[in-house]
Amino acid sequence: MSEIALFAHRLRDLVKRPPVVASPDLSVVEIARLLSREAVGSVVITTGGGAVGIVTDHDLRYKVLAEARDATTTPVSAVMSSPVVTLPPDALAFDALLEMTRRHVRHVVVVDDGRVAGVVSSRDLLPSTMHPVAVARDITSAPSIDALAALAPRVTDVIRSLLAEDGHVHDIARLVAELNDRIVVRVLDLVSVELRAAALAPPVPYAWLAFGSEGRREQTLWTDQDNGLVYSDPPPDVSDAAAGFFATFAERTIAALVKIGFPPCSGGAMASNEPWRQPVSVWEGYVDRWISSPSPQHILAAAMYFDLRLVAGDAGLAARISARIHDRAPRAQRFLALMARDVVDRRVPLTLFGGVGVQRSGPHRGTVDLKGAGCLQLVGAARVHALELGLGETNTRDRFLAAGEQGLYTKDDVIEISDAYEHLLRLRLTHQLERLAAGEPPDNHVDPERLSHRDGLLLRDALKTVGRVQQRLRERYATDFIPS
Repeated sequence: MSEIALFAHRLRDLVKRPPVVASPDLSVVEIARLLSREAVGSVVITTGGGAVGIVTDHDLRYKVLAEARDATTTPVSAVMSSPVVTLPPDALAFDALLEMTRRHVRHVVVVDDGRVAGVVSSRDLLPSTMHPVAVARDITSAPSIDALAALAPRVTDVIRSLLAEDGHVHDIARLVAELNDRIVVRVLDLVSVELRAAALAPPVPYAWLAFGSEGRREQTLWTDQDNGLVYSDPPPDVSDAAAGFFATFAERTIAALVKIGFPPCSGGAMASNEPWRQPVSVWEGYVDRWISSPSPQHILAAAMYFDLRLVAGDAGLAARISARIHDRAPRAQRFLALMARDVVDRRVPLTLFGGVGVQRSGPHRGTVDLKGAGCLQLVGAARVHALELGLGETNTRDRFLAAGEQGLYTKDDVIEISDAYEHLLRLRLTHQLERLAAGEPPDNHVDPERLSHRDGLLLRDALKTVGRVQQRLRERYATDFIPS
């Protein structure tokens, strides 16, 4: 399948034959004979017509032969993979690819109205050399930081391949976020093993957090790191030990990520810096202070750290911070208004005659900064809506969809805004890949004169949409009347 087909084909199009199913009380040897007789790579294990597991050649090799199990007496229920990853027939092939990458599996069972309708494997989707599932598998099994660094360019290759076939940037970013998360998780594992060898272990539970574009699952190429660490409030007699351990843990993790290719944050928004490596009560205090005393610095901090997402560790710790935000923000009218004003005050580069304005001097003369020209405004507007409404979504498009469901925008508005954001992200990503191919560092400064006529018109229309979103915020939050 070509990459473009991922976004065009439904799973029903990929099911080549009726599924091979079996009962969980069959022996492993009976399943092996069934695989051979039917010439398939998997058997779906069912009870009452529903899928409860799946068995593949891989399972037989690693769970039976490698463990020297008796194939004649071992029931298949002891070696099947369960629970099964299922999707409906009308799901896109890309959805299957994303689930395979996220769950680290090679097969998705297609279920139609509760009935097993077929099986789609990773081989049905992409060649193994470029397959994100293969990349994810290699990341998870990488034995060292150096091995991860050698794998890193393959993530960029995945982006380039999918983008070249007109895949949606929103979907590509979700997939890449899964791969980047796997890299971070593997680094955390490797650092943990290294510290355990030195008799060091976390004295209390912790969670590794992503913020900014990472938190929104909108980071495609590797820009600056934006991360933090939260840990359970330690007992007084463990406080110093916890602070010392997590300082060492975070510093080694950040150093490893830099070595792999994730640049350090120029603003210091990383877990290796003490303010962003704190007990959960301290993080809750940050939330309270930023919302109750919305100075310019606190507005800037909220814009970064309120796009929060758990990457690894104790989910309850991340949930406590998110819950604090969702509890405090909707009731903080001045805070919301100042967050909105920060969005409204970011000028969109449109000329009096509706053209795209460019920088007139400096090193980026003749270009437009697509990040500052429109992306930040749409990201910020979606964030304000999410804070006002107490939404759990962090992704910009998902936030606008949720805001539309709450009545802030019509369906046509949401489509227009989503299309505008998609086009801005696509132009940025295409430009960055071109710079990488030329051996130059990626940036956001695009020359409108070098765009195709179509892309130029779409850029102009996208910026007009950004302006309309800003006007919505101006009116909704009365930003022109906020006292200084």
